[in-house]
Amino acid sequence: MPEAELDLRLQRLLFFSDGVYAIAVTLLAVELVLPEAADLHGDALLRSLLESWPRVLAFLTSFVFIANFWVGHNMLFYRLRRFDGGLMWLALLQLLGIAFLPFPTSVIGEHASDLVAQQFYFGTVLVTGLAVAALWWYMSSGNRLVDRDLSPQDIRRTYLISLGCLSPCSS
Repeated sequence: MPEAELDLRLQRLLFFSDGVYAIAVTLLAVELVLPEAADLHGDALLRSLLESWPRVLAFLTSFVFIANFWVGHNMLFYRLRRFDGGLMWLALLQLLGIAFLPFPTSVIGEHASDLVAQQFYFGTVLVTGLAVAALWWYMSSGNRLVDRDLSPQDIRRTYLISLGCLSPCSS
């Protein structure tokens, strides 16, 4: 959709969304800290770096999830042609999941082998993904907010991609 045609409310939502994504990714990096010790040099520094692998893995995993959600968000909003209040609230629900994700990332980074930490983390990712699916369903149901000529095949393909399927599952 050409920039000039964007509803001001939609522009504000997109700018806000980009900000939420950027801040969430930044907050992930804040958790990457070494234990404070004055004598961290050489082997002690190496040991400390190697011991921090769960936090680094949690950071990388969440960065990939957030990046994937951001790409999907942009893909969905590229198809958008109209704006309404329902869209706003569903988009905010999805952004809630994105903004919250640094917290379960911190938890799993500190308790990687704990089942509760794992369920908390993946539950957050799942709820965020379901919010994306609900957002696309709302936008595309009856071509409510998308191009009225968008084919059912394109709607289905975008829905499957928003659920995390790769292009082969949409064939």
